[in-house]
Amino acid sequence: MSKVKRARIEAGYTIEEAASLLKIPAGYLSQIENGHRHVSAERAEKIAQLYNKQKDDIFLPSRYAIRKVEDETSRDVETA
Repeated sequence: MSKVKRARIEAGYTIEEAASLLKIPAGYLSQIENGHRHVSAERAEKIAQLYNKQKDDIFLPSRYAIRKVEDETSRDVETA
């Protein structure tokens, strides 16, 4: 059983209840719990908050995406 699923059960939520509170489909939450879906860092944080856990306690950092947006002027350019 995944840490995410265990945290949900320990928090006393069915998958349908948790998904409803998170405003996502239950099937999507199931995919997250079973490791079939990556989630944004923001969604991982919302799930952790709902379950009263720390994000890093129930998600491996590789399971949620951290996105950084750079503009054209901030990129390092390598020259050959």
